[in-house]
Amino acid sequence: NVLIYERIREELAANKPLRTAIAAGYQRAFIVIFDSNFTTILTAVILIWLGSGPVKGFGVTLTIGLLVNMFAAVFVTRWVFDWLVVKGWMKSFNMLHVFRHLPQVNFLGFWKLAFAISWALILAGMISFVHRGGLDLGKGAVYGIDFAGGDTVTMNFAQRVDEDKLRNALNAAGYTESYIQYQRSLTGGSEVLSIKLPEGAAEKVVAKLQTDFPEAQLKAIGTEHVGAVVGKELLKQALWAVVAALIAIMIYVAFRFGEFSYGLGALISLVHDVLMTVGWFCLTGRTFSMPVVAAVLTLIGYSINDTIVVFDRIRENKKLTGGRLNYFDLINRSVNETLSRTILTAGTVFLCSVALYGFGGTVIN
Repeated sequence: NVLIYERIREELAANKPLRTAIAAGYQRAFIVIFDSNFTTILTAVILIWLGSGPVKGFGVTLTIGLLVNMFAAVFVTRWVFDWLVVKGWMKSFNMLHVFRHLPQVNFLGFWKLAFAISWALILAGMISFVHRGGLDLGKGAVYGIDFAGGDTVTMNFAQRVDEDKLRNALNAAGYTESYIQYQRSLTGGSEVLSIKLPEGAAEKVVAKLQTDFPEAQLKAIGTEHVGAVVGKELLKQALWAVVAALIAIMIYVAFRFGEFSYGLGALISLVHDVLMTVGWFCLTGRTFSMPVVAAVLTLIGYSINDTIVVFDRIRENKKLTGGRLNYFDLINRSVNETLSRTILTAGTVFLCSVALYGFGGTVIN
């Protein structure tokens, strides 16, 4: 939606009639929308193909969401605009401007400083990652139950206890890492409480909850242990999924823009974003779980979106200027022209992330 509206604003600024500006805005934005969504769908397909359990489910949900989003953004909003214009209810399209005048920031003028700071932060994060165990599941400090292994205890109950109360009780007992879920089998039957815990904690946790919530009449009906061997296989799948996603996006971008340098640039920026995220995640003392892996893979799909928007404007300006601008000036101009899109798209996603962080519960947090 941001890409479409920004394109319409540019067409209106060129003094085109409203209906013509809307048509041109949708037409010129479609290719970028398709490319950015397709690269994210590529990531989702890889999640489904190489992932397992919650990661595979995440990939399915992501694919459905992207397809529905493209239909709604490209076709439904267009129909609404055309209908309003035909009815005569919409005679103008006034927008607030992020920038009244085109910014003239020399982004590439301080690339050396930005590069040094950025990769220094990544280095700090990677040192933290290695210090907390790196890829060695045996050390386990950086890995959660999903990878390092643990116990899943299933309990019957007479009275349902709110998940937040259960989690608070476990946190107070020192079990800060746990997954709590009420579930029912696909064939129906009574609901059960399932809690995933660190290895060897099942008996103590059951006793603790029975003491804290006697009215619930909790009774353990089964305990299942998942060892680090399974976690090792999950980690292997996750790493292959990341590598496959990066390579697939590089090939697609290089093919779409007709130059290998575009694909290579996209790959390096994605590797940068993944390493930065993983590094800072480690520095904050968090542990990796399957939902976190799904989030990192989703980041790969999202991160490429703005890159494609900038690449598309570089390609467009290259044609318009006939190659008269050198590459530094061409890139600076393109980044400045798409800066409002970057701020708006990143800003809306940031608001969603803040909501997830504050209100999403422990796992989503």
